[in-house]
Amino acid sequence: MQLRILMLVLSVLQGRLLMPGLLCLLVASMAWVAVAEPERGPLILDMHLHALPAPGAAPAPCLETGGSCAAPDAAAAHRHTQAQLRRYNVIGLAAVQDSGQAMPASEARAPGHLALDPLRIDAATEARVQALRASGQLTLLGLRRPATDMALDDPRMEPLWQLATRVDLPVGLYLGSQDASQAGADAELEALQRVLARHPQLRLDLVHGAQPLSEALLAVLDAHPQVYLDVGQLVAGQDRPAFYRDLRAILDAGLGDQVMFGSGSPAWPASIGASIDTVRRAPFLDDGQKRDIFYNNAARFLRLERQPAPASRTI
Repeated sequence: MQLRILMLVLSVLQGRLLMPGLLCLLVASMAWVAVAEPERGPLILDMHLHALPAPGAAPAPCLETGGSCAAPDAAAAHRHTQAQLRRYNVIGLAAVQDSGQAMPASEARAPGHLALDPLRIDAATEARVQALRASGQLTLLGLRRPATDMALDDPRMEPLWQLATRVDLPVGLYLGSQDASQAGADAELEALQRVLARHPQLRLDLVHGAQPLSEALLAVLDAHPQVYLDVGQLVAGQDRPAFYRDLRAILDAGLGDQVMFGSGSPAWPASIGASIDTVRRAPFLDDGQKRDIFYNNAARFLRLERQPAPASRTI
């Protein structure tokens, strides 16, 4: 806005009231405004924002210097994440304060998420979830799987699926079992299919793109339009050709409306901008598809009525 005003003044006054020296000063001022206050892009909703380094996080790629960087401490991660969110106009789902855990940073937080242990869901838990939802602080539940060998269709998981459908909140779900083979991944997707057959209204975000991408995963997305995935580690943890191959396969299957953006790196704040840049540079995405991935699909999935206003610029 300031730049436009200065340009208008220049067009009116040039050659009339301004001396050459003053004209140069005005042009220099315009250039400074353009650098100091760049226009920010459209709002981006990060479905998988990490703001604090994970305990024992391994070294991550260093965009600034090349090679690897040690995981930053909490203060550095907080500061760098804030800078990335501001630069790219990103909001992220914040974790609702629970059991003393730190809230992930967000320049302006979207309504948050709360991870639940299905073995510890009782009337008090449901009352808390209902209160947080009613106050606009909660739009997504998460799963704290009590044991890695507990299948998604285990009867002990039912309290979470039932609660999610009763309160009409989606669940962010990591797929992963002790068997890391493709057969193990396919077996878990079969278990997920059985859960969805029992709870057809259940909305799910398959975190990190539910790696590895497979025909079985695409079949789940196709059969259940209320199941979405966020790109998470698909974009943060792969090179661009591999990410583009997976994303192209999803779009070619007609499932582009179920893809949401997520940066998903627990120890590398610069991955936020790097992940955004990777999506922006995808040669097969048009502007509408990019906007859907960056915001529209997540807004629909979370049932946000409007873009959340950035009420706070501090984290």
